[in-house]
Amino acid sequence: MRKSLCKGEAPVTQHKHSAAGAKLCIHMPSYNAGKFLLETVRRIPFDQLAQGFSTTVLFVDNASTDDTQGEIDKARAELATGGIGTDVILHDRNRGYGGSLKSAFAYAIGQDFDYLAVIHSDGQYAPEEAPRLLGLLAGDPEICTLSGSRLAGQALKGNMPVYKYVANHILTFLQNACTGLALSEYHSGYRLYRLSLLSKIPWHELSDDWVVDQEILFVIKQHGLKIAEAPISTHYGAQKSHVPIIGTPLAILNNMAQYLLYRAGLRRDARYPRRRSPESQANA
Repeated sequence: MRKSLCKGEAPVTQHKHSAAGAKLCIHMPSYNAGKFLLETVRRIPFDQLAQGFSTTVLFVDNASTDDTQGEIDKARAELATGGIGTDVILHDRNRGYGGSLKSAFAYAIGQDFDYLAVIHSDGQYAPEEAPRLLGLLAGDPEICTLSGSRLAGQALKGNMPVYKYVANHILTFLQNACTGLALSEYHSGYRLYRLSLLSKIPWHELSDDWVVDQEILFVIKQHGLKIAEAPISTHYGAQKSHVPIIGTPLAILNNMAQYLLYRAGLRRDARYPRRRSPESQANA
């Protein structure tokens, strides 16, 4: 099925890997990723994911200006020959990385999937890691989200730029100080979600921008749900980053400020549980 905010719909094709298997949606955010998309899809180890999961690959094209849509069509044709279900959402304009993620959440929750795994179409996050990460998530029913952490691995050996390595450590230290967590990284886009728990938070209130990957961890934590992480390999190659160098760190700092104001009772925020007034607490 090709889903679009401005086009019609057709039936989705799905392949059942196991009659008793859980449903896995692999979300591939795709913005000007035509150069890398098909090769990234070919690297996904579907034979390992096949054990116990019914898998559908969801492409979300954020109004790309290159040949991403054509590469998505090629990938879908290849996956169909292997019996792998696919679907696509075409945004009529660039709705931001967070907008793409929220489209995937809406789709996966609406289609009653059990898990959602985010694998970026440019291949920077190794698709080969997906079975191990999914096994960790599926093995603990209390985990809402599991992150693949580059900083828990050997990020510099994977050619992460030094300035990003240092900035990630500094921002992660500050974010841990805000939340009371002890995560090794907040900024990885390699995420897997248990949708039965994710649906308990107001995910539709999240940002449309890149800060969403950090923001959602604050929201999940504040709703009392479990966050886990595991080390992953790092690969920086010819991919072009679309993350604003200045804007995203500023958005991260702004998210922390809003969270602290909420915690101090100085701000109402639709993303977080409503705080009880001192009067209501006294009368409880």
